[in-house]
Amino acid sequence: MQSTELLSVYTPSHRPQFLTECYESLREQLFEDWEWVVLLNKEARWAPPGQDPRVRVIVDDSIDGVGSAKQRACAEAKGDVLVELDHDDMLAWHALEAVHDVFSHRPDLGLVYSHCAQILEDGSRDNSKFNTEVGWEYREAIVDGRSVQHAVSMQPTPHNVSYIWFAPNHLRAFSRQAYDKAGGYNPNRHVLDDQDLMCRLYQVGDFYLIDECLYLQRMHPANTQRDQQTNAFIQTETVELYNAYIESNALAWARRRGLLALDLGAAHAHPYGYLGVDRLPAEGVDIVAEMPAPLPLADSSVGVIRAVDFLEHVADKVGLFNELYRLLAPGGLLLSQTPSTDGRGAFQDPTHVSFYNENSFWYYTDANYRNFVPEIKARFQVSRLATSYPTEWHAAHNISYVTANLIALKEPMDRNGGLLSV
Repeated sequence: MQSTELLSVYTPSHRPQFLTECYESLREQLFEDWEWVVLLNKEARWAPPGQDPRVRVIVDDSIDGVGSAKQRACAEAKGDVLVELDHDDMLAWHALEAVHDVFSHRPDLGLVYSHCAQILEDGSRDNSKFNTEVGWEYREAIVDGRSVQHAVSMQPTPHNVSYIWFAPNHLRAFSRQAYDKAGGYNPNRHVLDDQDLMCRLYQVGDFYLIDECLYLQRMHPANTQRDQQTNAFIQTETVELYNAYIESNALAWARRRGLLALDLGAAHAHPYGYLGVDRLPAEGVDIVAEMPAPLPLADSSVGVIRAVDFLEHVADKVGLFNELYRLLAPGGLLLSQTPSTDGRGAFQDPTHVSFYNENSFWYYTDANYRNFVPEIKARFQVSRLATSYPTEWHAAHNISYVTANLIALKEPMDRNGGLLSV
């Protein structure tokens, strides 16, 4: 395919050991209108074998941190589409052709990605697998003559995008326009720069999965996640980024699908982007209703329900959750924060008539518990279930909150990563 559009592949590197193999995978590309921006730092040095005007090697030993390095590399890139290629990985021979074809038809997309196969340090097949109990599936494939098994990338749901564990893996490509609108890489991030950027790209445009294995990811002892201390930080920081982005990602997902967003108890601090629901008229209240009485909305018409300091004010728990489930579209999210019985907050307020802790949500997320209450129709998957203190003031007064972010399980819907106990 001939095109005047330029694809910019960018690769920061402080370890040039595999860069020649990266380059060879680019030389084999069916789509030829590409440039490769290689940013070397930390005294790394490399030059391509032979002259190739499409390759630009930039040396900047002042760069510190992967976020800063990727930001600089993208700033140097001249293309309409930016394609991430790690310095120890390789692209399938038609990867850039596939990316170009998708963006030619869908310039509105926030990110395009594919399936990815892991290979060992010497390039041979890696037979290790992620935990299939949390939704991972595998296929056999031949990629550039290699027999590989590749993970089937999960669909771009708000839950999957917000957690790096299930987020779109390589190949990852995005338009310059989407990248700039999202604010680009955070130069202060030393890990999880990709999760942070993907969450912001998701709010700019939808994601698209190319149903092919287009990327070979090399696994070796120097991989970032192989360092125990770094990996421990990644696990903690992943949740922090999830907490920061899940609501915005859910709202973006709902908006693109023409679904409503509801804020329950909206008479208090009604946030932007929601229809307000409360039992009495007030500023910010769009629907006056006494829940769990049915709201005047169609089944599966809602993408996000926000319930902060709300669940504890409704006595009929089962009726409430059945109504929330009725309203939510397949894959829609309930985002709730409720004073927990593990602290004093649940009992101190005289208007509280229902009481919750993490165990309370088992009856809506686990068939083993739901079967004890036949009236329960609601079926949810846990996106996040945890107890914490929202602020230091809450901690000082032993007022803990349970966060229960739940995904409505209805057909048809995409699989979200994590355990299913339905």
